[in-house]
Amino acid sequence: MGTPYSAVLTLIVSAGVLNLLMGLYALSGRSKLTMVRTFFAFSLLAAIYTFGSALELASGSLEEIKFWIKFEYLGMPFLPPLNLLIIMSYLGMERYLGRRLKIAMFIIPTVTLLLVMTNDWHHLYYRDIVLRAGGSSLKADVVGGPWYIIQGAYTFGCMIGGVVLLLRHWRRMPSYRFQLGTMLIGLVLPLAGDFLYLGGITPEGMDPIPVIMTVTSALYLWALVSKGLFHVAPIARDKLFASMRDGVLVLDRDNRLVDYNPAAGAMIPELGNSSIGEPLEGLWEKHAGGPLLHYDPDTDIGSGADIQELSWHIGERDFNYQIRTSVIRNQGGQPAGRLIVLIDVTEKARLQEELRQLAYYDGLTRIYNRAHFMKLASGMLYDCLKREEPMSLLLFDIDHFKRINDEFGHDTGDDALMHIVAVCREQLRPEDVFGRYGGEEFVVALPGLSPVEAAGAAERIRASLALQPLETAGGPLSMTVSFGAAGFPAAGLARTEAAASGEVGDTGPSSAWVRDGGLTAGMEATSAGVLLIGGGEWPDAELRRLLKLADRALYEAKRAGRDTVRIAAKRPEQY
Repeated sequence: MGTPYSAVLTLIVSAGVLNLLMGLYALSGRSKLTMVRTFFAFSLLAAIYTFGSALELASGSLEEIKFWIKFEYLGMPFLPPLNLLIIMSYLGMERYLGRRLKIAMFIIPTVTLLLVMTNDWHHLYYRDIVLRAGGSSLKADVVGGPWYIIQGAYTFGCMIGGVVLLLRHWRRMPSYRFQLGTMLIGLVLPLAGDFLYLGGITPEGMDPIPVIMTVTSALYLWALVSKGLFHVAPIARDKLFASMRDGVLVLDRDNRLVDYNPAAGAMIPELGNSSIGEPLEGLWEKHAGGPLLHYDPDTDIGSGADIQELSWHIGERDFNYQIRTSVIRNQGGQPAGRLIVLIDVTEKARLQEELRQLAYYDGLTRIYNRAHFMKLASGMLYDCLKREEPMSLLLFDIDHFKRINDEFGHDTGDDALMHIVAVCREQLRPEDVFGRYGGEEFVVALPGLSPVEAAGAAERIRASLALQPLETAGGPLSMTVSFGAAGFPAAGLARTEAAASGEVGDTGPSSAWVRDGGLTAGMEATSAGVLLIGGGEWPDAELRRLLKLADRALYEAKRAGRDTVRIAAKRPEQY
């Protein structure tokens, strides 16, 4: 036959069983909790408290009641701070939860447990415990001592603190309101029950908290198993989130900072606790040198790509970051904010630049290598001819370079090459294309200059080099250079009459002549000259012909005694 409290006892025991199930589920690993040990401790101690409450209610004597009260206090004092710890961890506030703070949070509960166990000696927790007269069953009333008030205040402080934190994050975390609401119910119901109990308006003065825990425990277990409660902290605030090497920033719809991980804190050193809830635009512009990508929360469209690379400045140091942006949606599928991931690709960018340098530039002189020069010069020749502008090439090498290597060593030979490059750069224009053709031989493409004008540029380089000998350990080393020039005049490759015969050229004394057997494949004769229309190997083939002419002119400069400039003769068939 049941007792008057049979239904209540059944509910309280059910709460204990539910808490044990939650604890075992957390330990099973299937829950994927981010705070497994804390949650297991909370569930186990909640089960101890509820089982103790049930056994107290079923006791047949005052001594039994006192015994089970002590048993309850093995769990009850520790539940409020554990609950607060779970909430703070879930909300991503681990940065506040240092070891000392965690220890401090359990000092009062530990003292409470000790005082309850030794209460008969000092009565600091309970002044007295007496049986209530006239009740339908055996029930004890307690008279609280000074520490009873302290423990009660601490309990209320932890629970109210948890409520405040959850409410504070309610607006910021619309995607996680189910989780926040579940935890709010788990706090508000016991708070309401405590107020009713302290006000003396519960039936026969019975503590309603164990019964309320039946409801909250069932809600927690259902949310844990079916809804993934605690699986992921708000906005992916997880151990993985905190330990990521990539910086992660979480913004709301108004570009205010919701959360960030330690890596992002290192990338934006000004970030701190006070930055949460503040607009990010100012800090972003300070480090990125440009505005934060625009985000329209209504259309869910951001201006710019979802992935971009930009330069990032931290103090005096420069980095390259890849920025990945994605939209965060709430449970209704509506945009709730965005996630910005900053990936440090500085080393990758450095390696790519090194590969680019190797592909485009000469390793010693840092000017264009032969392959890249040919590509750029070919495009330049195309543009010049299309605009009917002149273009010329200078091909030159260092006179008696082998003797420099033999007499002074290859290190000095390398210095000589770099010295020649430095002197040439002083005389060349920004639009000129300068490359190393091979060994001690160099080539320059000069858009807009006729062969005669190119020869004038060569004379300036030659004169400048004569005034700037290379300084070596053995004293100044004078060097000379021989030049060959070739190019097209402003009128184009030919007049209409010449194009018709398959020959192109000009009657000027310094013109370079080229014969093009496949003229119609790449050019179209016009009244002003030849207009490029594409097709075939042209203008690459034409560039090679120009280089051949410049090389022959260079050979003539060598035969003439070196340290001089020669312009290609009128017709290649003269060679």
